[in-house]
Amino acid sequence: MDETNELLECIYEDCEMATVTLTKLLEELQGKDNKIKKAIEDILKEYEKYLKDTKKILKEHKIKPKKIGFMAKIGAKEGIHLNVKKDNSDSKISDIVIQGLVMGIVDITKKIDSFEKEANKDVVNLANKLLTFQEESVNKLKEYL
Repeated sequence: MDETNELLECIYEDCEMATVTLTKLLEELQGKDNKIKKAIEDILKEYEKYLKDTKKILKEHKIKPKKIGFMAKIGAKEGIHLNVKKDNSDSKISDIVIQGLVMGIVDITKKIDSFEKEANKDVVNLANKLLTFQEESVNKLKEYL
């Protein structure tokens, strides 16, 4: 059961960090005429769904998820602020989001590979759905590069 919990926590952390950073990114793009905003909004909405679903499962398993550290959030937000201030082209925004998605893909792939035999099958399926969503999001964002 520890494998299930660890996989759930990985999904939760990945989705929480994505929602924090994508929300900040959209704030930074407010008032700017970027065509990529709709794609970012769609990705954020999907991450929010995964986050909600994962919170529900964590609660069912009586697991209190670890929150992302304050410094990690501040660092990510500041990085987004500086990058957008420096270059807010759709190409640069796409590059930033793709990099974040790839980090999530690597993390979740490692966890799935490590725990898919031991972890609860429903949680493994959720992790695989998240992985597929992340990979599809990367492919969608490539058109902006």
